[in-house]
Amino acid sequence: MKMIGIDGGGTKTAAALFDGTGRVLARHAAGPCNPNLLGEAESAAVVKECIDALTGGDPRQADAAYVGTAGIFTEDDGPRFAAAVSEACGVARVECGNDVMNVIAAATGADRCVAGVSGTGMIVYAKEPDRAVRIDGWGYLLSLGGSGYDIGRDVIRAALGAEEGTAPPTALARLAGRKAGMPLERLVLEIYRRKPAFVASFAPLAFEADAAGDAAARGILVSNARAFASVLNRAAAIHDCGDEVVVSGGIAANPRFAELLAKELAPGLRLSVPSCPQVAGACINCARMCGVCTPQLRETLAKEFGKC
Repeated sequence: MKMIGIDGGGTKTAAALFDGTGRVLARHAAGPCNPNLLGEAESAAVVKECIDALTGGDPRQADAAYVGTAGIFTEDDGPRFAAAVSEACGVARVECGNDVMNVIAAATGADRCVAGVSGTGMIVYAKEPDRAVRIDGWGYLLSLGGSGYDIGRDVIRAALGAEEGTAPPTALARLAGRKAGMPLERLVLEIYRRKPAFVASFAPLAFEADAAGDAAARGILVSNARAFASVLNRAAAIHDCGDEVVVSGGIAANPRFAELLAKELAPGLRLSVPSCPQVAGACINCARMCGVCTPQLRETLAKEFGKC
């Protein structure tokens, strides 16, 4: 049996073909996959690119595929996107869920935990013994902080304010201008022409400036860590999900952000940042879907991707 696990985010997509023992046969990376932002057709095309690359253009080589991706909001979203993927790719058996399910699968075998992703976007789930409940993470237009988009937006705001003289001086003005390759006032126009991942691409500047001691950058990271932690804390407080908090994604996995996040968690909560990538969780979910997720398969996948 050959299976495919795919982890899709607002910036990139990672995919792997593996066999019934957990041995990874091929890997592929592609651009963003978020059906809520890109639309089902464009996101399904990204998944098709991955499956074609993994199977050499012959999807019959794969018995099943699991896609855990950003942009799956409601109970209907997963089955609907799975149908679109199956039609586009030619793989008969496809299941889709939110990318946080990849985090839960890869990071813990526990029945209960709080799991969150902070990458381009942010989302949190409370994993109870018999269900997973979504908490917040309703997209960049409704976000109150905690994602790469939020940090990138705050970087640009701080840079604009410093240039205008309405905010304290900050290295972010120079860094943002250098990255953009254009005057900041032109960057504003560019933002409204581009997708949220473009704004999120400015988030690393906050970490760079913070490392150099920039106060504005530190304030941005602290406020966004606090915003993300508030959602994690709320999930733990109102659901039967234990005291383990598992986070993943490009922002959450940054050691500096994880350090700040840990300080904002409610007393008694334990933060865990898995070392293996989310695509490993997608593979585990696909194996479960096919009824072949044995301890030995999971152990092999862990070795293939790094300790999970």
